[in-house]
Amino acid sequence: MISLSCESARVNLVALVHLVIYALLVTVKLYAGCERSKAMERSRGTVLLAIAVLLMVVGLSVRASTETKKIRMGISALSAGYTVAYIAKDTGLFAKNDLDVELILIDSGPTVHALIAGGLSVAGVGASRIVASGLEGSGLRILAATNNRQPYQLIVPANITSPSQLKGKKVGVGAFGGLDDTSMRFGLSQLGLDPNKDVTIVVAGGKATRFSALTSGAVSAIVIDPPYTLDAKKLGLNFLFDFIKSGPKTVYGTLSAKDTYVKQNPEIIRGLLKAMIAATQFYKTNKAESIKIMAKYMRIDLPAKAEEMEETYDAFVKTASCKPYVDPEGVAGLLEQIAVRNPKAAKADPRRFLDMSFITKLDESGYIDGVCK
Repeated sequence: MISLSCESARVNLVALVHLVIYALLVTVKLYAGCERSKAMERSRGTVLLAIAVLLMVVGLSVRASTETKKIRMGISALSAGYTVAYIAKDTGLFAKNDLDVELILIDSGPTVHALIAGGLSVAGVGASRIVASGLEGSGLRILAATNNRQPYQLIVPANITSPSQLKGKKVGVGAFGGLDDTSMRFGLSQLGLDPNKDVTIVVAGGKATRFSALTSGAVSAIVIDPPYTLDAKKLGLNFLFDFIKSGPKTVYGTLSAKDTYVKQNPEIIRGLLKAMIAATQFYKTNKAESIKIMAKYMRIDLPAKAEEMEETYDAFVKTASCKPYVDPEGVAGLLEQIAVRNPKAAKADPRRFLDMSFITKLDESGYIDGVCK
């Protein structure tokens, strides 16, 4: 398949203009140096050739401007937090915006590295990972929030009924610096515990692994979201802190990319955001179909887990917004948590990690209000 960039299309058009001018000059010379009938015959052939080339190049140029662009989008967890991306892919909203998006599941740490290295175009990843890398000069920017609130619960074994019982125990997180890590620290602080002194925070793996670590007794607390929260209820585990009701103003999930990629591909970013905004409206107004799509991408047996998936939908849909601005105050909260481990965060401006220009333009153009009615 021939693939032309917009720049190469412009180059071809310039070349075409030169060719047409050349053809006209040849025609003039033919009129001047040959018999009229012969000149006209030759010039007619030259002009027809120029027109044929014109049609070919213009056709390629138009094709270049509308050709589907292939995008590699990382998804840092099989979480309902990225349902808008699943919906945009499954319902053809990405394709409607001339984007062929490949969703690639990859852990949050490697996701950040892949964005920096150019292995991924964009990614759905926790804000804390983007902010932490940005402090080290990664150049990553948050373009939109997939969720502006956390659907987390801090859960503990049945034999722990008060926060004080966690003192001296291990609590599990997915990765240091990740969103569940900063959330765990916030939750413990709200419960009157010092996360740096009263407990030992250990890396316990992904969500399923963390849940198993809790039920096996390897750790005494985890921060988790649906559908694991329903499993926790069925097992009689205790819920010590509800982030949906009492959590900080923060960002749960983001659409992020490297600043250089954003600068070089503004139309791709615009198309991605248009698709995901439309997907958010679909999410909020098509519960049954959204649950099916969630289950498909999260690899969950829907008939067997219908109750869990409905609970997941009900929790996560409240965290999604058709106007996915990221509040700098939410980023400031993340910086405060990160500052415990990285002093650079203490004086960092939250806005340096954000690029809300695309969302702002879509909002001001009336696109968002037109889609999200």
